[in-house]
Amino acid sequence: MAENSLEQRRAARALETVNEIKGEGYEGKFRSYVVRLPASIVMNGLGQALASELAAAGRGEQGKSDKEAHEKLYEAIENWLLAERKIYPERSAERSDHLMSAIVSGSQDQYVLAQAEALAYLEWLKKFSQAFLKKEED
Repeated sequence: MAENSLEQRRAARALETVNEIKGEGYEGKFRSYVVRLPASIVMNGLGQALASELAAAGRGEQGKSDKEAHEKLYEAIENWLLAERKIYPERSAERSDHLMSAIVSGSQDQYVLAQAEALAYLEWLKKFSQAFLKKEED
């Protein structure tokens, strides 16, 4: 049997993430954050965009669903870049050492690859979120 292409692996992982979120109380918020994150990465860079996701996940005043949506989005990207793509191989084995540590200590080549890979993964995550997750209620 042939091995799946990288694009197929991205799509499969994105679909798996969306299926995990279906029916959760934060699916509308997650969907809207996924749609906005690629622009934030392009404008600010991967490190700053993900630091903002982490900060939003840590703020409790927004409400539990907000926090969970930001947390899940950060974790999805972290899992894709560290565990699936192994862009920072020295960090992949130690799950306690998360993506931000890898980004700030990694090389420029790793950073450029991680940013491009995050954007490619987010394309699938965005498509599947828009297709399968409810819109956030106004």
